[in-house]
Amino acid sequence: MRQVAIFGGTFNPIHNGHLLIAEFARAQFDLEKVIFVTSGTPPHRDDELLDQESRHKLVLAAVSTNKYFEASDVELKRKGLSYTADTLAHFHEELGPDVKLNFIIGGDNFVQIGSWHKVDELIKSCRILVAPRLEYQTEQTNPLVRKMQKTETNPDPQKYNMPEGADWAVIDFPGVAISSSGIRERLHEGKSVRYMVPREVNEMLISEGYYSERGAVKSNAK
Repeated sequence: MRQVAIFGGTFNPIHNGHLLIAEFARAQFDLEKVIFVTSGTPPHRDDELLDQESRHKLVLAAVSTNKYFEASDVELKRKGLSYTADTLAHFHEELGPDVKLNFIIGGDNFVQIGSWHKVDELIKSCRILVAPRLEYQTEQTNPLVRKMQKTETNPDPQKYNMPEGADWAVIDFPGVAISSSGIRERLHEGKSVRYMVPREVNEMLISEGYYSERGAVKSNAK
């Protein structure tokens, strides 16, 4: 059976960590392709988002150089809140019965999955691929040395109120200490994010002034 992965997120903005997760998952689970789905109005996010069209343009730029990656705006076209269960139902219908769907999720979001909308339907419709998150070990003899450790490398679905028999696996992902929030902060402070994001994304961030003071002025002027 053909294997396709859905990787949803606000991608605020997308960065190299996202791409690494997708590529490692693709190789490990022999995925035909990974579809990046830009979230429009996610129910579990309350931080400030760049407008959805701009976020999706960044995703399109990020996946443009990998033939196994695609970008979808299906959630942007849907009115109201974006629910993963509805998105998976859409791709089941679009891709047909000979495709097994995989849903890529970060360890930080996996801990909330038990509270998601139609979680029973979601679990039955796909295999969940969990990307372990990284945390810093703070108790160090040398304050200039920060050691990283993976958490949730062997998550227990029952811990998160997932139905018994859930199909899930952990992505063998080395982890990188890159976050969208950290990128937004650096851009707001006028710092470089080169090599934290794909070259095409970096060029757009610079030219459009996204997440910077200049970008805020441009947005207010619209």
